[in-house]
Amino acid sequence: MWLAGLVLLAASPLSLAGHSVYTGRIGGNPITFVVESRNSVKRAIYFYDRHRTPIQLKPAFLYRPYEFGMDELDTVGLPSARLRFDYAIFTRWTPRLTGTWIDYRSGRSLPFELELLVYLDSDGAWPAGTHPLLQAASSDRFYFQVPIDRDGAAVRTIEVMDKSNGARWQTLELAEPGCNRGTATVQVVVERGLTQLRTAQSAYCNAAVFQWNAAEERFEDVLR
Repeated sequence: MWLAGLVLLAASPLSLAGHSVYTGRIGGNPITFVVESRNSVKRAIYFYDRHRTPIQLKPAFLYRPYEFGMDELDTVGLPSARLRFDYAIFTRWTPRLTGTWIDYRSGRSLPFELELLVYLDSDGAWPAGTHPLLQAASSDRFYFQVPIDRDGAAVRTIEVMDKSNGARWQTLELAEPGCNRGTATVQVVVERGLTQLRTAQSAYCNAAVFQWNAAEERFEDVLR
């Protein structure tokens, strides 16, 4: 019995994680913010709603909720700014978060405030239903979402979203359910000059690979 439970846990790598999706503002700029909570480790991404290019934050340990901070990383992975939270508990029971964004280069600071939009964990979604989970990887033209109804649920589709207007460009159907790796489920790879979307392969789920067809302006499944 314990062996079956161990296999089930390994098959659902994010079953003990939770994802909180927020909307809000840094200064006067609307943003979308997603944070993964796995025990005391927090991982997060966000984008400015005007540009829709995900920005990675450096993972951080949350030892105490007061004045918790996360470093924003630039395109080469160096800290460029800091989000300092006044009080950081990322659950459905703390629907509003406030803090200060500080630019490391200029020292400029702006207040930010976030309102909880969606909370996903292994028990389900709040509010109930299927919700798109923003992905950290993007291309010059598109960003990506994975619709799920609870954290750790199998991935069945990938939504290709147009950065220019936020509209859905294409929905990709996976031939077989894929592993849910939270905001890192979809990877963007350039292979011989061609852009590919990939999901990870493991002992419990097969990889998916979709390649951009410039003539058709669509991603196509190259494994079928």
